[in-house]
Amino acid sequence: MFPINDTIREANMNVLVCDLGFSSAKWIYGERKGRIISAFRYDGDNLLIGEEALLSSGSSYLKTMEELGRYYPVFVEHCQQIAETSGEMVLAVGLPYSYWLEQNKPGGAVPAIAKALSGGAISDVAVFPQGLGGIRDYLDQASERPDGNVLGIDIGFNTVIVTLFSPARRQIIYGKTLNKRGVHQMATSFLLPRIKNLAPSGTFTPVEIAFLIEKGYLQYGFERHDVTREIHEAGVAYVEHILKDVQGELQAHVGMHADFNRVLLFGGGAALLKDDFPAKNIEVVILPEPEFANARGFLSLAGGK
Repeated sequence: MFPINDTIREANMNVLVCDLGFSSAKWIYGERKGRIISAFRYDGDNLLIGEEALLSSGSSYLKTMEELGRYYPVFVEHCQQIAETSGEMVLAVGLPYSYWLEQNKPGGAVPAIAKALSGGAISDVAVFPQGLGGIRDYLDQASERPDGNVLGIDIGFNTVIVTLFSPARRQIIYGKTLNKRGVHQMATSFLLPRIKNLAPSGTFTPVEIAFLIEKGYLQYGFERHDVTREIHEAGVAYVEHILKDVQGELQAHVGMHADFNRVLLFGGGAALLKDDFPAKNIEVVILPEPEFANARGFLSLAGGK
């Protein structure tokens, strides 16, 4: 189990959050925040990242956990430039829960990433499990401690991170990263069939699919096609599908201890639901600005001001 303290570090510290995922890096610094598309391209000796790389030919995108770690320093440096950071600071970053759990050991990827990101104005690096940040963000906003357990579902680009958390014990009861799930699966299996007359599935790279969903429309020449209704329908259908998978995971690994009375949805995939998800027997909460929920939680855990 992973404990969550009221504060990990002294409060009101100068903290930069850079939460890198397979579709974008979310950053928060003070009152400012933003997103950087997780695309990159080499232009001679220069490395372009973000939307500039995505919209040019020959762009690549993050595909593996190893690439995530390798390119983390590049995205952190870019976040520092955009956020216009100043002075000594703590850096808070995140990794998918299962990978974090496996690699949080001497010689593992977690200390290696922390070491690679240290130096210069960055005095300390905190590496948190993605999924925990969203739960911390929810608890920070709750008027009182929830009764019973809460289930956090972080819907990323090609992962879904499941976190069963006990507010009373302030511990993760169970967590797992479901790979090859998330926004990309939703788009290819649930959205593209709905708009196949407009967009054959072979015309988009994975990151371009995420970009399409974020924009909410397709444009060919002078014709623009609004697909926001189809995106919302696909999102609802996909979350229902994911909830069935998660129920099976919890019953298999936690058994009778898998009880919870509310589900927290966050991550880029939750943003597709537009604050509306039909639920029958359980409370489902879509966190505000769900794509930034992990980053806000990391800021709180790191003692950010």
